[in-house]
Amino acid sequence: MPRPLAANSSMPDVPFQRIVIVGLGLMGGSIAKALRSRGFAGSLVGVVVDAQAVRRLRSAAKYWRISLTCEPEPALRNADLVLLATPPQIALRQLPELVRHISATGMVSDVASIKTPVAQLGRQLLGDRFIPGHPVVGGEKTGFAAARKNLYQGARVILTPLPEQAPAALDAVCGFWQCLGATVSQMTPEAHDQALAATSHLPHLLAFAYMAGLADQVPALRDLAGGGLRDFSRIAASDPDLWTAILSENRSAVVQHLKALQENLDTVRQMLAGDDTRTLKAFLKQGRACRQQFQFPPLTY
Repeated sequence: MPRPLAANSSMPDVPFQRIVIVGLGLMGGSIAKALRSRGFAGSLVGVVVDAQAVRRLRSAAKYWRISLTCEPEPALRNADLVLLATPPQIALRQLPELVRHISATGMVSDVASIKTPVAQLGRQLLGDRFIPGHPVVGGEKTGFAAARKNLYQGARVILTPLPEQAPAALDAVCGFWQCLGATVSQMTPEAHDQALAATSHLPHLLAFAYMAGLADQVPALRDLAGGGLRDFSRIAASDPDLWTAILSENRSAVVQHLKALQENLDTVRQMLAGDDTRTLKAFLKQGRACRQQFQFPPLTY
């Protein structure tokens, strides 16, 4: 279970003044918009992939008072917080290069939904200046245009620090997320990845897989879809590149949960084949009761 960190009774000030966000998609862009909408007056730099991206985002970035660059070295040298907001496999490739330019006092964190490989590499390169994090929130739309200033309001952020993490560093990153309206907890990277396989990674895989299975039936079914298919399949509109990376990095835990699901589906198939409505009803009631116990992030779209 996540272990809650102490929360301030009032909204804290941002504990950093020179923030660099590497990646201005949904997650990174929402951090930038949240900071500015909450009155952050410090330096805010967004690192994007190339000059074309700089040109494409220039107008929107100017509105949100974000400096853009595709050459991060000068900004990294001056940053007191660097946030990696790129997909996990990209973050793993970027981190060794970025570390060469980050100041000796700069803190680094990330938002990847896979924590074990990112935490291991970050700790190897930065020691206790790297505090891995994962906001348990998101959406199927991508890019800076999809970013929302209230994405993290009421969301849960999981930090997976070193057991001997310096309290001041952990408190600073915790305070950063709290200032965006999030609730912050701690877990080990391994416990995080096992839990998220059940609550996020496998549900995304199921949505993709079910819709892929309907591909050849679309002409006949296109006008017959109701709210159930819409709600169930919403996350199948997510970025396949991102989810290929996430599922690959966390494949062991996902496969474990997938096997348990297959056993459940076999049980349901037997209920239906045997017309065992009494057992089927009890099974469905169990599913509904389980869902009612979850605390979901607020809808912000």
